[in-house]
Amino acid sequence: MAYQYLIFDLDDTLLDFKGGEVAGLKNVFAQQGFNAPLQEKALSEYTKINRGLWSSFEKGEISKQTIHQTRFDKLLNTLGIAGDGSELERQYREELNHNYRVIDGAEPFLADLQQAGYHLIAGTNGEAQTQHLRLAHTGLDQYFEHVYISDEMGVAKPDPAFYQEIFAENPDMTKDNTVMIGDGLASDIQGGVNFGIDTIWVNFNQRNTTEPPMPTAVAQSYSELKQKL
Repeated sequence: MAYQYLIFDLDDTLLDFKGGEVAGLKNVFAQQGFNAPLQEKALSEYTKINRGLWSSFEKGEISKQTIHQTRFDKLLNTLGIAGDGSELERQYREELNHNYRVIDGAEPFLADLQQAGYHLIAGTNGEAQTQHLRLAHTGLDQYFEHVYISDEMGVAKPDPAFYQEIFAENPDMTKDNTVMIGDGLASDIQGGVNFGIDTIWVNFNQRNTTEPPMPTAVAQSYSELKQKL
């Protein structure tokens, strides 16, 4: 495959978002006085609530603002605990802004690709401030020619308009020389399919799927991913 332009998702593709998220949530819950069993229950319930809200966002059913305004209120209601969901959201955002974790092997992998002459582009649905801080503090920003964040673009994966904007600003990109790489089936892979470019599903956790969208290729490690290019 003669790919020249590689569009990378960030969270759980290069950055260990899940690890930072769990650590941040536990800190927030501890500040609320939750004991260990309640922290685990809150973490489980939050994960389900947040996943459902993000799924609705990716389908265009709700705004990102709705996610931020409702997820902790929904959590407190589910737990039967009185509290200020907006304050928990503020504390959580602060935690995320200071939890920087890179997946093992990600940086040397990007360095190898850059040295090999690939054009590396970041394309994420994440929060603008958080993602810029993470990239800067982890040093991964040095590997990307451009960083595209849905917050700043006003459109998110899997909307084809997300990719249209990237292509418009990079005139040498074509649908034949570009591939979308990410762990999100509903966002990264579906987005690539919607726009008509190849996709590589980063499946480090070896999840099974037989339902659409189907990626062009699957990689369970960075070494395998490099072989798919």
